[in-house]
Formats: sequence, C-alpha cells, structure tokens
Amino acid sequence: MPRFLRRRWRRLVVLAVCLIVSSAVSACATPRPDVPDLVVTASTEGRGWPFGESGGGAVTVLEQAASDPTYGWSYTKPVGLGGYDAVAPEPGGDQRQIMFLNSLWGPNGETVFYERIGRCCPFQVFGAVLDRGMLDVYALTWDGLSEPKHLFLDRYREGPLRIPVGLTTKVR
Repeated sequence: MPRFLRRRWRRLVVLAVCLIVSSAVSACATPRPDVPDLVVTASTEGRGWPFGESGGGAVTVLEQAASDPTYGWSYTKPVGLGGYDAVAPEPGGDQRQIMFLNSLWGPNGETVFYERIGRCCPFQVFGAVLDRGMLDVYALTWDGLSEPKHLFLDRYREGPLRIPVGLTTKVR
C-alpha cells in the first residue's frame, strides 16, 4: 500500500476509535433536569472530582456580586475563568476553578461543599484539543440547602468574575 494511503488509513482508524469512545461516554452520562446532558463524568472515592469546600485552599479575590440571577447557574451564562491555557500556565484551568470555588460561601456564610459532576455543552475554541471546549458542571451544597445547586464554569473564555446570586464571599 502506498505511504500516503497508509497515513490516511491510520487517521481514519483513530477518528473511528475516538467517535466510538465519545459516544460510549455520552451514553453513560446521568440525565439531570437542570443540567444539559453530561458528556464527560469523573469521580474518585465515590465523589465527583475535583471536590472541596469553602476556604479549603488558595482563593480568588471576588469584589462584586452578580446582578444577573442566572450568572453561573445557567449553562447559557457560565462563569468565565480565563482564556484557554494550551501550555497550562499557572494557575491552570482546574486550579483557577478550585480557587474560585474556595472563595464562595453560602448565603449566610455557610461552608459550601463542591464537586465536579461532569462536563457539558461543547463549543468551538480555536487552539484547544480538536478546537472544542466544554463547560464544567459543579454541584454545590451547604447546610440548609435541600438539594444541590449546579454551577457552570468555563475555563476557556474570560469574563468578569462575580459572586453568583445567592452566594457570598469572605475574601475581599
């Protein structure tokens, strides 16, 4: 077989494997009424990963509350935590998310517990792997909350950092 055909054949095989794996992962996603279908889920120790709590490490200074009640709580208005980090400059995408989440406290100063339950909502990001990005979906809980609330974080696009409506911060 000519060399140029072998390369194309190899690319087609890799593409087919990627499509099969991605369809299997999306079929395993757990449907949630307030969250679009999760494309990727990750867990460790029976919890979503990463997980943590308010004040549990490095934090981000948040000075202003959001005026839009859907900011962060809707996949159409995620919290923008910075541009795509192709070479993972410090802090990287996960670290920026954890620092932001560590800065959030409940409405009356309660400790907020968070865990990533998956990723959703693919969109185009030039320079990212396959030029695609996804939103990270975190479940937040605190004392007095009857069921978890879902916060949407975007590690690829920048936006003003605000405190989502219904939460507070002790870091100023």
